[in-house]
Order: sequence, then structure tokens, then C-alpha cells
Amino acid sequence: MTSDPRSGRKWFYRTLFLLVVLCLSGWLTWTSIFPAPATASPAAIGRWLAKRDLSRTSSVTQLALVERLQQLLLVETGLAAFPQPAPDDLEQIDANVQLLSRAWFLDRSDAYQQVMLDDRMSFLRHQVDVVIAWGEFDNQLQARRRRQAGLEPENNKLHLLDDIDGWIVAEPSARHEGLRHALHDAVLCWLATSDIADQPMSMRQEAADRIALALDGGAASAADRLELNAQHRDRLLKNAWLLMEAWFRNRSVEFVSLPITKRVPFIEDQLDNVSSWGLDRVMVISADGEQGNPRPPQARLLEVVSQLLAQLPDWIAATPEDQRDAVAHLAEELKHNLATYMLKKTLPDLLPGTP
Repeated sequence: MTSDPRSGRKWFYRTLFLLVVLCLSGWLTWTSIFPAPATASPAAIGRWLAKRDLSRTSSVTQLALVERLQQLLLVETGLAAFPQPAPDDLEQIDANVQLLSRAWFLDRSDAYQQVMLDDRMSFLRHQVDVVIAWGEFDNQLQARRRRQAGLEPENNKLHLLDDIDGWIVAEPSARHEGLRHALHDAVLCWLATSDIADQPMSMRQEAADRIALALDGGAASAADRLELNAQHRDRLLKNAWLLMEAWFRNRSVEFVSLPITKRVPFIEDQLDNVSSWGLDRVMVISADGEQGNPRPPQARLLEVVSQLLAQLPDWIAATPEDQRDAVAHLAEELKHNLATYMLKKTLPDLLPGTP
């Protein structure tokens, strides 16, 4: 007895139809849970962060999520922009946020290299707004993770900059200069467009040391890569002195902890640092109101330090009582040693062959 070929074909088509229906049903379910990032709701973006390992997705998907995330964070800051995550999801969310943060930085840095000079400040200002919103989101996430682990939350608003340093180092060396320029220019844009007087001294002290590291890497040259108008320069000058006050307070704590024999070398090292930063580009005002005088390095350093010495009485008076003696002590020793330091630096130029 032979089977009917038509019966076999019917079975085949029914099976195929069932598979198509199942696949379509699965796809519809999947896309409803993880819709296209460009139009995803906050709840859907929350699922992307909590339920997917984004390291297994394409760079196109990651950047699409970055775009949507920053749109949401600029509307409503922090975790409030998304549904309350389950405690078990926090680790995956953290890993995905770090991944997307790196993708964002590398993509925006590459884009910045193509931005015309006239448009750089507006481009960077938008990125600064994103960083502030993203940083608040990440801070709240880290605080929640620490509480879950029974630890006190940390208030580190600048740890994204530490992460960026690691991302730059991990890239091929040929990319380092461009990435660092993008970072330094963004920091300068922030200082030229924000009023850090609104920030508590603890944050300024943290920022001062972090920006000092950037200055060690040549960040002051960013002033030559951006078009800064008079309003930008005025804000930059005010913020620079606020950060210098915070930096000086930090150094005073280190200074008083040193043995007597190491204190003068410490002061000279700090003056060497200030000299290498090129702060005269933003902190030295000439008689005609122009910044960044084309004078010898020692003359420019002396003018910066002279302005610093003039502000020391106000800085000392504003220091909390438990730290005031340290700041006053460093200020006094700086005054005593400045002339000797400047003589050491200028004598070789005045008398060639002098060690």
C-alpha cells in the first residue's frame, strides 16, 4: 500500500507554517521586550541594561543605546529616569553602563576630531551636559550597589575621568593624543562655561587634584584649540583660582605631614609643577587685559605665583579652623622660599654655565 504524496506535502506545509508562526511569535515577544533603542521607553531601556549582556551586541546597537540613554538622562537625571531595578540586576546594569560609557567616550572623541573650530565649544558643552547627567546616574547606581553590599556610599563625582584614563591607555598608542586632546578640551570647556563656586569645597578639592593630573599631561594647550570669548575667559579665570585654592589646601595637608628636611624640596616640586602647567594662558592678566603674555617661563610663573600670594590671606581666612594652621604654614614657607627658588631657575639663564 503506497502513501499519498499529497498527504506528505500537507504535513510538510503544516509543519513549516507552525515553525514560521512560532518564530514570528518569538520574534514579536523578543522585540516587545527589547525594542529598537531609538524609540524605546525608559522601561524598555531598563530591560536592555538589566537583562542583556551588551558586550555580546554589535557596536551599532551599543551606540544606539548610548544615544537613547543620554536623551533620557538629559530629561530626568539619575536612576529616577528608569523603573526601580531589582537588586539581582544591579551587577549586570553596572557592567553594561561601564561598557556604554566607554563606547560613548570613544565615539564622541572620534567625532570631535572632525568638528570645525567654530563649533567645538557648542559640541563640547553638550557632551559636558551628558557627562554630568551620566555621572549622576552612575553615582546613584554605585551607591545602591554599595548599600546592597552593606557599605557606605561614596561621593565620587569624578571617577568617570579615572575610567577614561584607563580607556585611553587601552587603545592603540596612535589614538592616545587625539583622545587626550578631546578629554582636555572638554575639561576646559566645563571650566569656561560652568560656575564651580556652586560646588562644595570637597568636590573642588577632588576636581583640583584630578585636573592637576590632566595639566601634567599638557591640558593647558587646550586653550589654543578652542575659541574662547571674553565671557569664557572671565569664567575660566574665576574657576581656575577657585581650583587653585582647593589645590593649595590639599598640598598644605601633605606639607605638614612631611619631615622638616623634606619640606623645602616639596615646595620646589610644587612650584615646578605649577610652572609646567602653563597656567599663564588662562590665569595671567596683563595691563591691557590680555591673557597669556608671551614672556619667558620664569616671568610668567612669577606672575602666577605673585597673584597666588596676594590671595593667600583670603584663602587662609576661609579655611576651616582645623585646617587653617596647615594652610597658613605652607603659605609662610612658600613666601620664604620663593626668592631662592626663582634665583635657582633664572641664574643659569643670566649666567650661562652656572649649575
